[in-house]
Amino acid sequence: MKKILTLLPMLLIALAGMAATSASALLQRSAAKIKGAESLHVSYTATADGNTTAGTLVLQGDMFTLSSPGMMSWYDGQSQWTYSTQIGEVNIITPTPEEVSQINPFAILKSFSTGYTPSLLKSASGSSTVKLVAKNKKSDITQAEITIDDRTSYPTRVVLTMANKQKVTINIKDVKTGKKLPVANFRYSPARFPGVNVVDLR
Repeated sequence: MKKILTLLPMLLIALAGMAATSASALLQRSAAKIKGAESLHVSYTATADGNTTAGTLVLQGDMFTLSSPGMMSWYDGQSQWTYSTQIGEVNIITPTPEEVSQINPFAILKSFSTGYTPSLLKSASGSSTVKLVAKNKKSDITQAEITIDDRTSYPTRVVLTMANKQKVTINIKDVKTGKKLPVANFRYSPARFPGVNVVDLR
């Protein structure tokens, strides 16, 4: 019995290591599937503070465009343009990886290996859920839970916990692959919005 009790902590440590490896492998597989597509067209709903909004997201590598009621956003991998129909202006910023993750739920898959510690959670049959805990306690996103479809390897649900304890839940309704798009698609075009004020905050 004493020998078993001595081995038990070692076994638990080994199992914890296996779980982390499995969680990492799962995220890497999903990230590779997303990166391997020429472009992805995603429909989703996002809920925060009891309010739910629907939107569409087009991804191509690190670039994306987003369209939701009252807002459009373009990101070319470096600069982000956000057009608010309520304010009637466009703001340009150079976002941090965490700011990108708050808009593009797939982006957090890219930063998990360096910024977060992954572990597997229980999930429904046919899917796997990974919990990510930020290594830096001052991170804007302190925790994330990502549910991945075992068949497609695409995320179906992302729950972000912010530093202020706010939770943002993103339910991914549909993911379709598409052809490679021009880089110009991921940049704001003043010609499309004549007369709109542009504020450069970079």
